[in-house]
Amino acid sequence: MTNFSRRQFLGGMVSAAATVAAGRIFPVSPAPTERPFEILAVGDSLMSAQGLRPTNKFSWLVKEWVERDLFAGTRQVNYKTKAHSGARISLHPEEEAQMLRLGDDSQRFHHPEINISFPCIGTQIETARREYADPGTVDLILISGGITDILVANVVNPFLKKERFVGLIEQYCHAGMTGLLKKAAAIFPNAKIAVVGYFPIISTKSDVDQISRYLFKAVSFPHPLQFGIANPFSKQFMKVLRKKMALRSELWVAESNRAFQRSIASVNNGLETDRIVFVPTPITSETCFATERSMLWRTDKDNHPGDEMYAARKVECPSALAEIKYHHYGKLALRMCELAAIGHPNIEGSIAYANAIKTVVEPVLRTGQLDRLYSINGGRS
Repeated sequence: MTNFSRRQFLGGMVSAAATVAAGRIFPVSPAPTERPFEILAVGDSLMSAQGLRPTNKFSWLVKEWVERDLFAGTRQVNYKTKAHSGARISLHPEEEAQMLRLGDDSQRFHHPEINISFPCIGTQIETARREYADPGTVDLILISGGITDILVANVVNPFLKKERFVGLIEQYCHAGMTGLLKKAAAIFPNAKIAVVGYFPIISTKSDVDQISRYLFKAVSFPHPLQFGIANPFSKQFMKVLRKKMALRSELWVAESNRAFQRSIASVNNGLETDRIVFVPTPITSETCFATERSMLWRTDKDNHPGDEMYAARKVECPSALAEIKYHHYGKLALRMCELAAIGHPNIEGSIAYANAIKTVVEPVLRTGQLDRLYSINGGRS
């Protein structure tokens, strides 16, 4: 029989008591298994991050941030995107009628780099709904929309009457977005929704030569003849035009931001709690198209798009457009499809957008987590 000293005996008793206490008074139970955190991205070429590989898109960077930093790798994060280039909030009646007449399928998804108006963002939401067993499990929706309804050409067109331009912003960025947010909030009743704002297209910091080269490339103007237009005399005209385009770009950002915020406020007012937030663009007049520190894709020295997906579009654009009967840009459809990434956020711009989203969304998501904990524990104390 083993002999124990008094010290050993007392030490054993203390150790045993601590073990019992730990088990009975302070039970250590495993953390409950949480369902995956679900992120859905819908929208146009801004949300689809035209020109970027999938892992460089800001919606994917947000997914990685939620997984890595918000949950520290303890919870699975699922990511779904339905966004594609050219998507409109809803199909305009005249194009819908044309597509129906020509036999195009407005519900069919093509490669996301193809800049076509369909499936519209409303359809993207409805399609995503069918892919979730329970729409109530969607936690975060990232959304953009409006500029493709107005058209970029109108955004920078200084000859379009201001009243008409502001009216288009009201029609789509306010009224159109309001309807879209109501739909998203109703279909996904527990999701936080982040509306991502647009950036200025042109500023007085934008290089005149780069603007000219893009315009000539877009209309397939013969390269050897470009000097006939891009010469010192025409540059003076382009500088005047650039200033007017810059002013119109500033108006676009200010008015679209205001329209989105009014839309968000009106939809939030109809919800039990505020679930929708606005994310202003991180791209400014100093970093917009053709500036020295541009965060947007531009043409390279050979006048080709310098983005990551240009080679893919060279293959995908003619293939898709051969199947689609209705071409919004007419004879320029193929050219515009190939050049579509120009003027969209590059890798640096994508990172900036991801950071802007994180800044706005993080406190909202953390509050949401606290609400879930309170409900689990029987309510707020």
